[in-house]
Amino acid sequence: GLVAFASSLDQIGPMARTAQDTALLLGVIAGHDPADSTSVDRPVPDYARTVVEPLAGLRIGLVREHFAEGLDPEIEKAVREAVRVYESLGASVRDVSLPHGKYAVATYYIIAPCEASSNLARYDGAHYGYRTDQKAMTAELESQRKKLEAAGDRAGLEALDNALVRMYRRTRAEGFGPEVKRRIMLGTYALSAGYYDAYYLKALKVRRLIRSDFDRAFEEVDLLLGPVTPTPAFRLGEKANDPLAMYLFDLYTISANLAGIAGMSIPCGLSGEGLPIGLQLQAPPFEEERLLRAAHMFQTATDWHERKPALVASY
Repeated sequence: GLVAFASSLDQIGPMARTAQDTALLLGVIAGHDPADSTSVDRPVPDYARTVVEPLAGLRIGLVREHFAEGLDPEIEKAVREAVRVYESLGASVRDVSLPHGKYAVATYYIIAPCEASSNLARYDGAHYGYRTDQKAMTAELESQRKKLEAAGDRAGLEALDNALVRMYRRTRAEGFGPEVKRRIMLGTYALSAGYYDAYYLKALKVRRLIRSDFDRAFEEVDLLLGPVTPTPAFRLGEKANDPLAMYLFDLYTISANLAGIAGMSIPCGLSGEGLPIGLQLQAPPFEEERLLRAAHMFQTATDWHERKPALVASY
């Protein structure tokens, strides 16, 4: 099982080489779980059977805001070429607008940390997951106790953790990485007295506006297409010391989580350095079947899903 990071945003999804493989896996994991309050009780389509059926009269929307300043020219070229592939398959294409999408990253990084600060409190190392070294912890605790006793520090002894509390503290300190800790602290701050209305409540209102943008767009089109990231992948750890720059990589995809719609990413090209470029497909809630069929259409007309990116890129 998994401990939820943000209950209203998280969604486990399959990763596979092709749309057909994805359909097979999704058919296995999809469905209602009475033990999961976020699970919906509705019939599961036969994804594996319908994925090969082309979509006639497909109406595609290009989000105007996703092709603005900041999008790498290589990414834009690959995505627009993918759009032309869909047009050659009979799809019609038009521009749509998601005006509140520019607030998506800020909204997400208020809501998600707030939920994470609550959810991850259950990660204690006692029931599941990583647990600190018990012997090392006990030795550390005993050493501190002896020093306090020798110093006659009664207040320090009274404040000293018991073994269980110390185990919780060390498990979380060692088991969570810097980014997770950063988000927990941010969420705890945003939910604290005096800041709830200013941050969390306001973020929920913006989230509703983002969902309304998608609802209006899907009245006119069947799918939204666009880039997955504004630039090709950066080096591992390159932006670790600049979390804001790292968060901006979520600019095009994070709205799907906030709005609760269906989303999918498929390969559509390679950069000049041989790095993969992704094409994002978005559909209304519970329309994964439509996404899979559209993705399969693209993969029958192209071979990007069979290409292998460069293992060593030149920078």
